[in-house]
Amino acid sequence: MIRKTFYFAIVLTGLLFMISCDNDTKKEEVKKEEKQEIKADVKKDDLSEETKSDYLKKGMFIAKSTGKSLKSRLTAAVDKAGLQNGINTCNKVAQKMMDSLSVVYNAKIKRTTLKLRNEKDKPDQDELAVLSEFSKMVSDSIKPKPQVKQLASGEVRFYAPIMVEKVCLNCHGKIGENVKPQNYDVIKKHYPNDEAINYKEGDLRGIWSVTFKK
Repeated sequence: MIRKTFYFAIVLTGLLFMISCDNDTKKEEVKKEEKQEIKADVKKDDLSEETKSDYLKKGMFIAKSTGKSLKSRLTAAVDKAGLQNGINTCNKVAQKMMDSLSVVYNAKIKRTTLKLRNEKDKPDQDELAVLSEFSKMVSDSIKPKPQVKQLASGEVRFYAPIMVEKVCLNCHGKIGENVKPQNYDVIKKHYPNDEAINYKEGDLRGIWSVTFKK
């Protein structure tokens, strides 16, 4: 009788232990599900595909319009009095034009790059990450595409690549080959620490960065 009672006690203890383990497992599973739900809630705060699409359209329009305005002003200056006049004009009006258009579009319009000419165009950390990403893509023969990201501040920013075209080499190519030394002297006068040379057609010159205000 005592032996039967002892065996029964062992079996009962085992069952209780299994039930306890099962409850602990279920608790752990519930905690995991709760964590997953928390992560899902965070993702819900991200931009929807529809919102991204809207910002992509706005960003592309702003970048193209600004680029067209700058190019038109530069072309007129070059046609009027040569490339050196174009360099001087670019130095005087480019940033002012982007500041003015930033007010018009209620967004901060910027061009930035890994190889600076104007030190005021230095990239911030988010821009630097995109520049590195785009540079890697170009080196892998992949064409970078415009993208939209939400910053930690909650602001939305549009990025688009700026590729080197043949005409760009007059000021950004190799000195003595594409860039005339006398023209580069004018560039160095405005930008003593210039790094924006030795590009080839098809290289990544930089990016458009358009930050939409809240």
